[in-house]
Amino acid sequence: MINRQNISWGLRNPALLLVLLRRLFPWKAIKNDPECAHLVKSWGSGKLPRKSLQEIFPGIDAVDLELRVPYRRVVGTATDLQELTCLLAVMKLVRARRVLEIGTNDGFTTLNLAANLSEDPDAFVCTVDLSPELAAQPTKHLSAACNPSRVGSKFKEEQEAKKIRQVFGDSTKIDWKTLGGPFDLIFIDGGHDFDCVKSDSENALRNLAPGGAIFWHDYGFILDVSQAIDAVAAPAPIYALLGTRLAVYSDAASKRS
Repeated sequence: MINRQNISWGLRNPALLLVLLRRLFPWKAIKNDPECAHLVKSWGSGKLPRKSLQEIFPGIDAVDLELRVPYRRVVGTATDLQELTCLLAVMKLVRARRVLEIGTNDGFTTLNLAANLSEDPDAFVCTVDLSPELAAQPTKHLSAACNPSRVGSKFKEEQEAKKIRQVFGDSTKIDWKTLGGPFDLIFIDGGHDFDCVKSDSENALRNLAPGGAIFWHDYGFILDVSQAIDAVAAPAPIYALLGTRLAVYSDAASKRS
């Protein structure tokens, strides 16, 4: 915290003053440390109230979870570990047996979602990404992450692969009713333009099981993402999650309020 005492110390000690200035204006961290920079950048846009996971999901403190190959993730394109543990903890809390992910990318998050499914033998993760043909089209909301050599590569050789259903298609055009819902948890991290995020959000709200939760990635970090989620938040109590780039909707919390 920057207060009068800190400033007084800094004026007497130039080295300390430099430290205080770097904390107040963390340009070096933003440029050189992507693992930390999103904590600052995620306040760049969006109007949602910010809450902690404990405020939204009572009982989350007692949850344990399984974290798979955490350091195989690609910094900058994957969820960070704090974000991932938020997702997985809520999965365990709601005993998710049907999970939908929009935006497979390399499958790091998919693998961890599959590792934390309920013990129901029919539990599964459905993950949606673009086919190579769709990825090659110059449509603005189609993600360049869909490299045919990359999609799902983190889970294909793992034992959890048998619980994962890979679907190729444009999430704004496919029939979500064919994906196996309603879903106990939905994670949206596909196309990042306004129309795509808004479409995915509306579909997610229609295909969520009672008591389920929806997470969005890159809230506060990417303007279009923030604006689209703000647009659907009027009828749905959606919160930005402190310390992350996540926004979250809890069906159970909405019924308590």
